[in-house]
Amino acid sequence: MALDLASQWIPGLSSAPSITERKECIFIAHECDRARERLRQLVEDEGYATRLIDSPEGIVSALSSENPDLILMNIASETSLELCGELRMIDATRDVPIVLVSEDVAVQELVAHGLLAGADDYVSVGARPAEFRARVRVQLRNKRYRDALKRVRSEREVLRRQAAVDPLTGLLNRRSLGDVFSEKVIAGDSFAILFMDIDRFKSINDRFGHAAGDAVLRAVAESLRRGMRSGDFCGRYGGEEFVVGAPDVTPEQATRLGERIRAAIAQLRPAELGGLPVTVSIGVAVFNPETGETSDDVLERADAALYTAKMSGRDQVVLAAPCQPSNRPQREGPPTKGHVSYPRSA
Repeated sequence: MALDLASQWIPGLSSAPSITERKECIFIAHECDRARERLRQLVEDEGYATRLIDSPEGIVSALSSENPDLILMNIASETSLELCGELRMIDATRDVPIVLVSEDVAVQELVAHGLLAGADDYVSVGARPAEFRARVRVQLRNKRYRDALKRVRSEREVLRRQAAVDPLTGLLNRRSLGDVFSEKVIAGDSFAILFMDIDRFKSINDRFGHAAGDAVLRAVAESLRRGMRSGDFCGRYGGEEFVVGAPDVTPEQATRLGERIRAAIAQLRPAELGGLPVTVSIGVAVFNPETGETSDDVLERADAALYTAKMSGRDQVVLAAPCQPSNRPQREGPPTKGHVSYPRSA
């Protein structure tokens, strides 16, 4: 007994409905009643469902009620070959196999024309019915393989996005931000880092609860998202900390951007806080490719400038001193190792 590998579970792939769970549907488009009935009998004897269409032109209208797994079409129809190309332009049939059929053996020029127009196969049903059944099974098997592969790719893309995005705010997460900054440093691109922290966030959680704190984080994230210029990117670095990356800006431009962000957030009046305002402190550092800094160095300078903003009264923007070429970065505040964790929200 032949083994249909497509119906077996493949380790690592999401499971797909087997042919016994959902009958695959085959559209049969043929002008001849006798030929259409013969095709129906051959297909249904193999266990497939059918949808009979009295001409190839009727395939498009039939798509409004059902999507086929395979299309059988009369190669001798005047519109069949033109229709092959049109079906490849429709989302519902772009990946659906099309098999051209004939009662007698068709001339090779017509077969070649049909395959080049978009058909996947051709078979003479009258002369080779056993071959016809086998070709139908092969086309449906290949479609199951392609559908499984598309599901895996789609699931992989979902997982990739989930791994790159902070689930609460929908912004990039810390790891993704680090990857972007590292790529820009390696490429020698100039950019600014705006490191910000929500002022007195601990007191928001203590007074209004963590649900209100989450609402504030989402509101700040949305404000950042709305204020992004073309080419900018932003993310949640952790806790109540956010980072904005701004390519190709001078220190003055980066500082002005920070002021716009700070002012926009200061206008927020989350209902969860009873209309009280939200403020942020921002530290700004600009990467100069000639300095030899790493992405961690730039983050540390921005973080130290943020600490200065916190210690100087909050709700303000502080620009870090530029890093001098061939020297380690000069930092505001005490020396740091890695990411700074100052008690900013106390």
